[in-house]
Amino acid sequence: MNWNGYILRLTRETSEYQSGSWYNHSWNEVYQIVEYAQATSRGETIRIDNIDGDLIHITFFDEKTPKFGVYGVVSLQEPRYVLRSEHAQGGSNEFVWERNDSVVLTLEKK
Repeated sequence: MNWNGYILRLTRETSEYQSGSWYNHSWNEVYQIVEYAQATSRGETIRIDNIDGDLIHITFFDEKTPKFGVYGVVSLQEPRYVLRSEHAQGGSNEFVWERNDSVVLTLEKK
């Protein structure tokens, strides 16, 4: 398969609620599809481990992943892979807090 017409988009969304206000932060980075390539941006690293026909095998690293990273596969049939999705909340009354953090890899046409 010729991947020249496609990119990998890594999107991270973080939101946090504390003391009556929300903090929202999101960004996305675009990576070219090249077998065995590794790219780092904003502290996150994507490594393309293998391209097997229409399957792209990747490993993702950031400050929250284990030392060996998080493995994922994207393809034209399954173009979206959630690398991490965390949600936590707690407290009571005026001390309520909530945190959401998600990282998603998407295969997209240029």
